[in-house]
Amino acid sequence: MLSFHTRLRPNDEEVAAKVMDGEAILINLSSGIYYSMDKVGGVIWELIEKRCSLEEVTEAISGRYDVSREQAQSDVDRLVNELLQEKLVLESSDTASSGESSLPDQQPREIYEAPQLNIYRDMGALLALDPPMPGLEATPWKESEEEPAK
Repeated sequence: MLSFHTRLRPNDEEVAAKVMDGEAILINLSSGIYYSMDKVGGVIWELIEKRCSLEEVTEAISGRYDVSREQAQSDVDRLVNELLQEKLVLESSDTASSGESSLPDQQPREIYEAPQLNIYRDMGALLALDPPMPGLEATPWKESEEEPAK
């Protein structure tokens, strides 16, 4: 069971993830299954990337959205358990977050929608045949030298 002070981190060894326009897109490169989380789920993913504790995540969500702290905590716990079950996150040994988890108080609270992990298993077989290769863009490709014209 996770404590309120538990910190998670993305499973960078097996998962590629990006948040675009508030939507988190995740691909488990081992299984080929991909996932998405809109709005609140995208914010939670960004907070996990910053190594925030579950308490900090709950505080940030209940501060940003029109939701009670109890409901936010329940939804964060449920989503985190799904992320752990799908092996998208791992427990972190970090003791402090690497960024600010809360928002300024003067911002109006946004409409709350419970975070949802959407799972798409239909691409698993295809990605297993031709898996994406993370880090490929960092490979120092060497262009072949042109032979001088004779």
